[in-house]
Amino acid sequence: MQTMLNKLCTYAEKKGLTVNTAKSEVVHLDSKPVSPLQNPFTYDGVVLPKKGRFKYLGMLLDRRMNPKIAEEHAVRPYMAAQSRISEFAKSHGLKSRPHAMLWLSMVYGIPAGMYASQVWGTAYQSEGCEFGSQVQKRHLCSLRRILGVKNSTTNWAVLRECGQEPLQFFWFRASIRLFNSMLDSNSETRRVLKADLHLASFDSSCWSAQVSNAFNGLQGSAMFKQKMRRATQIPMQEFICDLRFRHLKVWREADFSCPRAVNKKAVTYHKWCGSSENGPRGYPFSIPSYLYKDLDKHVMRNFSRFRLRAHHLRVESCKWRGGSSICDKCECGEVQDEKHVLFFCKCAEVCELRMRYRDLFEGMFKTLRVFAPSSSEFIPFLTCHVLLFLLFSQV
Repeated sequence: MQTMLNKLCTYAEKKGLTVNTAKSEVVHLDSKPVSPLQNPFTYDGVVLPKKGRFKYLGMLLDRRMNPKIAEEHAVRPYMAAQSRISEFAKSHGLKSRPHAMLWLSMVYGIPAGMYASQVWGTAYQSEGCEFGSQVQKRHLCSLRRILGVKNSTTNWAVLRECGQEPLQFFWFRASIRLFNSMLDSNSETRRVLKADLHLASFDSSCWSAQVSNAFNGLQGSAMFKQKMRRATQIPMQEFICDLRFRHLKVWREADFSCPRAVNKKAVTYHKWCGSSENGPRGYPFSIPSYLYKDLDKHVMRNFSRFRLRAHHLRVESCKWRGGSSICDKCECGEVQDEKHVLFFCKCAEVCELRMRYRDLFEGMFKTLRVFAPSSSEFIPFLTCHVLLFLLFSQV
């Protein structure tokens, strides 16, 4: 190693080049700890410090080449971006505009958590690993803070309410783009890729093996794996549609469940509260209309909590307070959940809140037919609140 450094010094002198020794370090790449060097490496008489980690093209790596280190390092630029978003929003009066905060998070925050994700993000691209990354956890925290809901709110429901997708989507897409671009690059890069593909047959920790395993759960899994083994282009549009279809699995499963039967937050949100409108640029869901309204902060927060089952209705609070889930505001003897307080509760206070914020509740359920008794006539949802209350006061 010292001989190679001496040759580099001689070559640099001949070519008139200067090596910045202040940015030069020695890292012993080995999975086992090594004893300190008795004779440290030097360059042109300057001792090069020995380090356990090094930064290459902005990505932090350790002596074991563990991508987990790079993933943890990627949290810093993401959090710095979120801090700048917060400062910008505060200076421009956007703190009370959730739709603007979500847009800033999407176009400025997410790209900050993308750097080198084609390399270190492969460990989080498999089905079921969507929320394992520290960057994804920080992203969800920022979204919950915008909505004003607690940390226990269901991850998938938070993303859907904000009209966003898991970061896995962007990382996986970036990895496939990297793979396709390497196939079109120079011969040396293709040789490195083919060597990694060969290594994948007996080492599951290499890059191509992790990407190949991440195809599991996709409808075109076998086709994508075959194209990767043969080093041929993967069709991006087909892959993106397939990946989004996999992410929607949680909602397809919720289609066959009843909120009151399973008592799961994701099912309740999907069946009763979630928006089904498609978002821009192929996003599966759009931001709900109430996030665009000029509402008081506490009203916006409480309505978000109501939609995401992060409220204090007894169906939820009985889990941590104990006691019964039966409504204590009226004498109907029903479970105090979203369905009950919107349609059946006869408490004067609840009825007054329904009347005051009826414009917010209009889009939550499509029609009154969902919950109306079979003998009643069809009435469009909340077109006449007085008639609605009279109808259920007689049930």
